[in-house]
Amino acid sequence: MQVRTGPFLRDTVTIEQVMGDVLIALIPTVVAGVLLYGRHALMVVVLSTLSAVLTEAILTRAPLTPKGIVGDGSAAVTGLLLGLILPHTTPYWVPIFGSFFAIALVKLAFGGLGHNIFNPALAARGMLLLAFTSEMIYRTDAVTGATPLWSTGSFSWPLFWGNVGGVIGETSVVAILLGAAYLFYKRHINWRIPVSCLGSAFILALVWGLDPWHTIMAGGLMFAAFFMATDMVTSPVTPVGELVFGAGCGVLTLMIRQYTPFPEGVTFAILIMNALTPAIDSLTIPHVFGVGASHKDRIRGFALTVGIVMVLLGALAVIENNEPRVRPLISDGHYLPMHELLGDPDVDVVEVNETRYYVVRDEEGDPRRVAFIAERNGFNGPIRFLLLLNSEHRIERVSVLKQGESPGFGELITRTAFLEQFVGLDKDSSFTAGKDIQVISGATVSSRAVISGVERALERFDEAFFGVDGPGTLNDGTFLGQAASFGGPLEVEVVVSGGKITSVTILRHSDTPGFSDPAISGMPERIVAANSAQVDVVSGATLTSEAIMSAVQAALESTSVGQGHELELDPEALETLLPAIIEAQGPVEAVSGAAVTSGAVHGAFRDALNIKEGQ
Repeated sequence: MQVRTGPFLRDTVTIEQVMGDVLIALIPTVVAGVLLYGRHALMVVVLSTLSAVLTEAILTRAPLTPKGIVGDGSAAVTGLLLGLILPHTTPYWVPIFGSFFAIALVKLAFGGLGHNIFNPALAARGMLLLAFTSEMIYRTDAVTGATPLWSTGSFSWPLFWGNVGGVIGETSVVAILLGAAYLFYKRHINWRIPVSCLGSAFILALVWGLDPWHTIMAGGLMFAAFFMATDMVTSPVTPVGELVFGAGCGVLTLMIRQYTPFPEGVTFAILIMNALTPAIDSLTIPHVFGVGASHKDRIRGFALTVGIVMVLLGALAVIENNEPRVRPLISDGHYLPMHELLGDPDVDVVEVNETRYYVVRDEEGDPRRVAFIAERNGFNGPIRFLLLLNSEHRIERVSVLKQGESPGFGELITRTAFLEQFVGLDKDSSFTAGKDIQVISGATVSSRAVISGVERALERFDEAFFGVDGPGTLNDGTFLGQAASFGGPLEVEVVVSGGKITSVTILRHSDTPGFSDPAISGMPERIVAANSAQVDVVSGATLTSEAIMSAVQAALESTSVGQGHELELDPEALETLLPAIIEAQGPVEAVSGAAVTSGAVHGAFRDALNIKEGQ
C-alpha cells in the first residue's frame, strides 16, 4: 500500500477554472486601461501575457497545441497581472523581459505552480523597478497627467474612475472593485486579506495625518489588495494568518512610502510578507486542525518575524547610497520623487519668495532642468500644479496636484488634452485664453486660472534665477503696458519719478464689473506702495490682479529697454500693430510675444496725441 501526504480533499473546481475566473475578473481593469491610455497600453498587456505563456510553454516543453501552450492558465494570469502593473509608457521590451523573469526565475525555478515563494508578477516588477528605474517611471515627455500618488491628495472622482496618470491597471478604482466582486462571487478570495490590508493602511494614514481615502485608492494598493496579496500560493492559509498577512502588507506599504526613497511601497511590502508566509502559517495553526505551536515557539517566531521585517526595511532605506540627496517631496500627503523627475540625483533646492525650486545645474552653474510647485486660485479654491522645465526652460510637463473645482466640468483641467497645450511654452510665449490656449467649455474660469497660473509661475521662475531690472533703476517718465486679462486686454499707465513708481492708472479693461472692482481700485495703490509690480493679489479678484501686475511689469520692462539707449523694435510686430491702431483709431491688443514693442508704440502714439492737444 502506498501512503501519500495530504491534502486528501477534492474539489470540483479545477486550477484551469480558477485561472479562467481570475482572467475574467481582470477584464474590467484591462478595458479601463485601454480606454484611458490607448493602444500602447493594450500592446504592453498583450506582450506581457504572450511572453509569459510562451516562456512557460518553451521551458516546460509543452505540446505545440493550444491547450498545451496555454496549460493551466497560470502563466497567462501572471503575464496579464504584470502587464497591468506596468506604466503604459514603458518600452515594449520591458514587459517581455519582465514576463520571462517572472516565469523562468520566480515560478519554474522553484518548482512551478504551488511551489513558488514569491508572487511572480510582483517579483518581476520589483526587479524592473530596481534594475530599470527610468523605464518604470511614468514618462514626462509623452504624458502630462499626474500619477495617482502625485495627483490630488484627497478623494476625487477622476481618481475613482481612473482618469489620472499612472500604471495601466491600478488607477481605475471602479474597475478594480468590479473584478474583485466577481472573485468574491466565485468564492476564490475571502474578505480577510483585502480588508485587513486596506484597513490597516487606512488607520495608519489617519494616525500619520495623511488622507486615508487617497492612501488606499492611489498607488496600486487597492489593486494589490484584491489581486496580488490574495494569491493562493504565496499567502497564508489559516484565517488568523490571512489577517496578519493583510495587515502586514498595509502597514509595510505606508512605511516604505514614508521612510524610504520609493514613492510606492506595495510591491516590496507584499514580497516581504510572501517571504514570511511560512512562518505566519506555522505560528497561526488552529489547535482544532493540529497540535499547534507552543507559547514559547509563538513568541520566538513573532520576534523573528519582526526582526526580519526591520532588517528588510533597513535594507530598502539604504539603497541608492544610503539616502538620496533630495528626498521625495511630500505634497498633500503624497510623494513627488524630484530626483527621478529631473533624471539626476544631483539636485539643488533653492527657495525664493516662498517657492521651492528643485534644480539640476549645468557646468556653469545655471539651471538645466527645474521642477517646482505653483498655486493659483480657481473657481472653488486653490489649484496646485507641478511644473517641469527642460534645458531651454520650456515646459516639459504640467501636472495638476490638487484642485477643488466642481465635479464634472471643473475637473477637466486635469485632462491630458488640456495640459499638453502648455508643453513647449516658455515665459516669452503668449498665453491668451481661447487663442493660444484653448479653454474647456463649461470650465472657463478653471481653465483661465490654470493658464494665468502657469504664465505667472514661469515669470516668477525667470525673476528668481535671472532677475529683472528693478524700478529703482528706471528712468523717469510715463509708460504704457498691456496684458491679457479675464475679459480681454487690460492697459495701464505707469508714472516713474525719481526712479520710483509714483502712479499706476488703469486706462481700459473689459473685466466683469463688481468682481474686478476691488483689484481695479486696490492694486495700483499696492504697486505704488511696494514700488514693485509684484505684490499680493486682491482676494476675490485674482485674475484681474494678475493682469494688472503683468501690464505694469510690461511697462517697466519697456522703460528699462527703451530709456538710456536706442530701442530695438520688432519689425514683424510693427507690420501688425500699426495698421491695427489706424483702423481702430486707438489702442489695440498687444502683439503676442512683442510686449515691449507694443508698449513703446502705444506710448509714442499717446505722447504724439498729447503734444498735438497741447499745441
